[in-house]
Amino acid sequence: MTVRSAAKHRKSRPVSRVRLGSRRWTGLLVPVVAVATAATVTGGGSVAVAADNPNPTVIVGGDPQGVAVDPDGKHVYVASYADNALRVIDTANQRVASIHVGANPRGVAVDPDSRHAFVTNYAENSVSVVDTAGGKVIHNIPVGANPTAVVVFPRDHYAFVTNYYGNTVSVINITNLKLVGTVPVGAHPDGVAIDPRGEFAYVTNSGSNSVSVIDVHTQKVARTVLVGRSPQKVAIDPDGRHAYVTNYGDNNVSVIDLPTQLGVDLYNALLKVDNTIPVGINPRGLAVDRDSHHAFVVNVGDETLSVIDTATGTVISTSYVGHSPDEVAVAPGGTAYVTAREDGTVTVIRPS
Repeated sequence: MTVRSAAKHRKSRPVSRVRLGSRRWTGLLVPVVAVATAATVTGGGSVAVAADNPNPTVIVGGDPQGVAVDPDGKHVYVASYADNALRVIDTANQRVASIHVGANPRGVAVDPDSRHAFVTNYAENSVSVVDTAGGKVIHNIPVGANPTAVVVFPRDHYAFVTNYYGNTVSVINITNLKLVGTVPVGAHPDGVAIDPRGEFAYVTNSGSNSVSVIDVHTQKVARTVLVGRSPQKVAIDPDGRHAYVTNYGDNNVSVIDLPTQLGVDLYNALLKVDNTIPVGINPRGLAVDRDSHHAFVVNVGDETLSVIDTATGTVISTSYVGHSPDEVAVAPGGTAYVTAREDGTVTVIRPS
């Protein structure tokens, strides 16, 4: 099946920025009143509003977890854990295609030219490489024990993969699709992000209450930063000034100020949490928009999405996003896509 054309597992305040205009996200906050489980899809798509979810949803089925949007915002990629599948949503018409991958996919990332998607297969200890134009897996790469998240940094041809029970990060050369390194980190690494300059990768260790900072070029841990309890995901704003970490056990987000100059010696530099932002109950999924103005936080315990104004460090909107929400990805225009595991859906929250 052709999915697209060939062309195309949680204080100093951030620096204020000049805005072109404030935005609000049009999702609604409502109480949970019922369970609506979506049927598994096998190719087609459906746009609907669940019985207790007033926001638009796309049915994908199969316990959706990780989610990514391609750079042009035309496709959303969703790891369907129970169905061993990668769902691909066409954002123009909300049709859903399905690609068979490895066992229990958890995380997904797309390279900047949208040619390949990388999918972590949690029960298979591998990463599937998907040809997005052909809609098929072209390679499977063995990694560590129970891979969860993956991030791609194209300039140096690397992908970093967290191995939850391996307590390591696998490094993949995305040019030849080979495993080229393994980096020991803290206990139960979950999320991973690379700074925009490609110098350091930041890994949340949910069992160590810390973030490991890996020197991308030496593939060694340069620093360990203590954060809140049970950190889940990490995101870095595109301007490279701040790292955000969701602390599942503390109901907040840690903000780490990052060095802005190239060549900083993080082995000896001071790096710590500069701010904490209260959010909802049990925050997990996390993303920052392309202009660095907003951070999006998925709160598993109250089934909401918090939107943070990064300049003021405050929550500016809260939206209900379905039963057992997990992760979030943000398109170039600011639309947020949130996976809801129990519903088998992706909730769509658009800026107004």
